[in-house]
Amino acid sequence: MNLQATIDFDLRRFFRWWSKELSYWIPAPVLALLSDRSGYLIFAETPAGMTATFRRALDPDQPPVFSKTLNRDNPDAYRELLAQQPELQKADTLLRLEAGQGLTKTIYLPLAAQENLAQVVGFELDRYTPFKADAVYFANLPLGKTDSGQLRVQLVLTPRPVLDRLLEQLQSWGVQPSGVDYAEALPAEGITADYNLLPERFQPRGNRLSQSLHWLLNGLFALLLLAATIWPVWREGEAVERLKASIKTLEKETRLIEGQQQEIEAVRSKTQRLIDLKTQTPSLIEVLNELSKLLKDDTWLTHFQYTDKHLQVQGQSPAASALIGILETSPYFANVAFVSPLTQDKNTGRERFQISMDVAAVAETEPSEAADTAEETDTDANPADDNGSGTANE
Repeated sequence: MNLQATIDFDLRRFFRWWSKELSYWIPAPVLALLSDRSGYLIFAETPAGMTATFRRALDPDQPPVFSKTLNRDNPDAYRELLAQQPELQKADTLLRLEAGQGLTKTIYLPLAAQENLAQVVGFELDRYTPFKADAVYFANLPLGKTDSGQLRVQLVLTPRPVLDRLLEQLQSWGVQPSGVDYAEALPAEGITADYNLLPERFQPRGNRLSQSLHWLLNGLFALLLLAATIWPVWREGEAVERLKASIKTLEKETRLIEGQQQEIEAVRSKTQRLIDLKTQTPSLIEVLNELSKLLKDDTWLTHFQYTDKHLQVQGQSPAASALIGILETSPYFANVAFVSPLTQDKNTGRERFQISMDVAAVAETEPSEAADTAEETDTDANPADDNGSGTANE
């Protein structure tokens, strides 16, 4: 990709296209007020005489308003036509060369020729055509660049005697054309060409003040039309920008609220874990109370370890082998088992035991059941131990 390539932009062709497209949106009465021309009067030579064709628009698809052949030998032919069609006085007059009265050819030149295209074409004209530059009127129209880097140019020319004769005919009627083109070299999008074969000495000067005022009014109207088109879009753009700013503010507030919600959720999760832990794990007091109810007074504990729902106890009992069954009856304890074999204490005559078990939470009892349990516990705790022994929890 060549970033230094020159971008060709035909301003005249662009405004022709823009004017044509804009005319579709403007009502005909308004368009007539903006234009200082009533249409286009095109003269062309035919075997029957000089034909005058009048069109109101540039669109070639629209039929002409009228077409009339004028007698070359009648000096008042054009004056009579004006009397019949007064609007022709404001028409833009063109002379169109028919087939055989001109020549068109596509030529290719170096890109350097673009800066002085007319001079280069005039100097090289006899290489591309059978004419020399002083024998013809010619015009050139750049068509862009080729893939090989050459400049593609459309060359249009007509012999000087042919055009001079036709211009003399029109001048004898008092007609001053503003342009000359060739029927075989017309663009597809309009009825007028992007070139002009009319020699400079024949080109009308016109009233510069009137033309300047006309273009000033048209430019002012175009600016107003452009402003009327852009203003709503600009207002909508401003509204969109304000809406974006509001959305950004709301997004910041939303992120702040989401952060606070996450903090609240984290605190709630921690609280719920603590609640679940408390619900699933019985308290140390409950475990001690349960052991006190299950173990008889002749059994005591010398070691007590309660960690993470797991309990391990050591102690002495006259019948340690029966403790497994007693502890398994409690809903608090599961997987009750001896950790080591039972041994005999020579001093007390009791069996030493070491038991481990899993501790589980138990649903709270009804108030009546809790009261009954408390009474039974108090009753069992009243009798004195004749041997002076008791339960010891460490």
